[in-house]
Order: sequence, then C-alpha cells, then structure tokens
Amino acid sequence: MILENFDFWNAQNFVLWTVSAVVSVSFLIQMYYYIFVFRRVGLKTGKYASSHADEPVSVIVCVKNEDENLSKFLPLISEQNYPEYEIIVVNDNSTDNTDEVLKSAQARYPHLQVRNLVSNSHVHGQSVVLGVGIKAAKYDRLAVTDVNCRPSANWLHSLSFGFDRDIVTAYTRCTAVGMSGRIANYFDALFELGYALNGKPYTAAGGNTAFRKELFFNKGFNPLLRKPEKVERVFFNSVMNGNNTAVVLLPDAIVESEKTVSFGDRCRECSGELFTRRLFRKGTRHLRLPEIVSRALFYPACIAAAVLSADVIWMWTSVAGIFLTRLTVQIFVFNSTQKALGEKKMVFATLVRDFYFIFVYLYIFLLIKHRKAIKYQ
Repeated sequence: MILENFDFWNAQNFVLWTVSAVVSVSFLIQMYYYIFVFRRVGLKTGKYASSHADEPVSVIVCVKNEDENLSKFLPLISEQNYPEYEIIVVNDNSTDNTDEVLKSAQARYPHLQVRNLVSNSHVHGQSVVLGVGIKAAKYDRLAVTDVNCRPSANWLHSLSFGFDRDIVTAYTRCTAVGMSGRIANYFDALFELGYALNGKPYTAAGGNTAFRKELFFNKGFNPLLRKPEKVERVFFNSVMNGNNTAVVLLPDAIVESEKTVSFGDRCRECSGELFTRRLFRKGTRHLRLPEIVSRALFYPACIAAAVLSADVIWMWTSVAGIFLTRLTVQIFVFNSTQKALGEKKMVFATLVRDFYFIFVYLYIFLLIKHRKAIKYQ
C-alpha cells in the first residue's frame, strides 16, 4: 500500500499508527541509554594517573560463618602488591570454624586485625557490622570488599588510581552463577558505571569500592537496613556526586565473585531493591525505569506493527529498519562493554535475555505484590 492511499483515521490503521509510535518512542529511549550511558563503559581508556595512588588503605571485610571462603580469600587479600595497608575482618558471631581460620591467619599476616561481635539478644544489621570495621580503621581511605570475592595481587594498586576522588568504584564479575545471573549483574554495572562515567553517579555495589572515612562519619548508614547490598547502595546514593566519584576499569581492579545465587533468589533480591530505591535521594530513584519500560514495550510493539503493516510496505520496512538499527547498536555496545569488563562469550546470550526479560520482570512484579516491604529490609 502506498502512502497516498493510506487512510490514517481508519480504525485498524489508527491502531497500527499508535503501535508504530510506541515502537519509535521506545526506540529513541533505548538509543539514549545505549549511546549516552552504556557505551561510556566501553569507551573508558586504560590510562590512569593519580597523585594519591598507593596512599595507605584500610580494607574492611565482614564475615559470618564463612570459614571455607576465608581460607581462599585471606591469602589473596593479605598478599597484595601494595606499600601500606591493613585488613580488618569483622566476625559477626560466627558459629563455624571462622575463629580458628582467623587466628591462624593472624599468626601469618601481622597487618590483619579481627573484631569479634559478641552475641546478645539485640538483632543488629549490616550497618552495625560495617560500622565496627570503619571505626576500627586507622587509615582515612577505606576499601570494602566481600569474602566471596577473589581480588588480584594488584587489586589495591589498581583501585588507588582513582584516589584523587573521595569514592572509587570498580566492576565485580560474577563467576559462580548461571548465565542469567551474570547478565543481570552486567546490566546493573552498565547503569551504575555508565551514569558514574557521565558524571551522574547514583549508587554502587559494595563488593569493590573505596571511600574516605569522613563520608561515613558525615552521613552514616541507615540503621533500618540489614542486608549488606542494601546498606551500601543506600549509603553510596546519599554521598555520591559527579565531583567526588571515580570509576576504575583496569583489569586488575576487577574482582571475581564466587557468591552463588539461584534464579529465584536473584528475583527476590531485585524485588527487594525496588523497595530499597524509595530510600534513594530524589532524582535518582527511577533512573532505570524508562529503559525498563521502553524495553518491555519495544518487542511486543515491533511484533504487533509487523503483523498489522503486512500490506503497508513503507511502514513495515520502517519498523524493520528500527529493529535492525537497535540490534546493530546493541551488538556494538555489548561487545565493547563486555570486553572492557572482562566478560567473555556473553553477547549472544545477552541479546537472547534482552528478548525474554519481560517475563523475568513480570515474575518480579508478582513477587512484589505478595511480599511485605519492611519484613525484607
């Protein structure tokens, strides 16, 4: 059908026109995120310089019943190629062999300190545990990581290239979860690191970050939050800005996490994060929402437009062109960013997940409808 014979106000054609508008608007929103946010991660160069590189650091790790992970983690963190640092392990009332592992490690590593929390009837959250480690630190610069992480020998040295700023964040690569979990972690990083590189940081994962102690004493942690990822994300949201945050994407700054999380647990964590975001500062609570909604609308709208415009050649080709353009941009951005983050053989899986993710978010939505927000904080 040619344009001159196209009746825009025919009921069926009006529906087609509306669906095509949804395709166009969602496409433009997607292009903003891919070109101006996500792509920045792939463009980050490997050239770093800092007048504060190698300044003394206190590394803080919180553990609870992690004797096996500690046996793997402590040699890696205790043998860093770094001039001056200390390690503070806060033992949160462990009942396994954590005490024995820590005592043995202290005999080998004199710069390792242990703070044991004594059991009592008061239930405390991660804010208290982290606070104990921060208050025990003797250096102004703090690096926070997780016992499940596996840092390289040059981790602290690489992270220190961002020490011109008050906050430094880097990537944590998940290795012990399935492909779906790896992709979800990768997308979280695209948002967080991409916005930070654009000078608009809004949060960070606590497993691979460093910050100055004064930020904690000025702002503190939210005492109502108990899970570590929530405590840290809300804290960083309250203190991050474009002038005090640096992103380091050197290969040695990337740590590998061996934390195992099932698909169901991951979905429950995501539903909990949506509740946590209400504690973010205004203007940062819904930064991801336009991308999520536009992605959820794009595929159904493209399919509907293709079916309805089967005999409208110019519109069918326009929709096909939009779809192929987005696909081309996706492949380019996924390839460059995954290379920068050290993710391998994941481009195709990311494209597939991008198509069916709407069902994942539907499942998360159903979880939200059947949970009590405060109980899971």
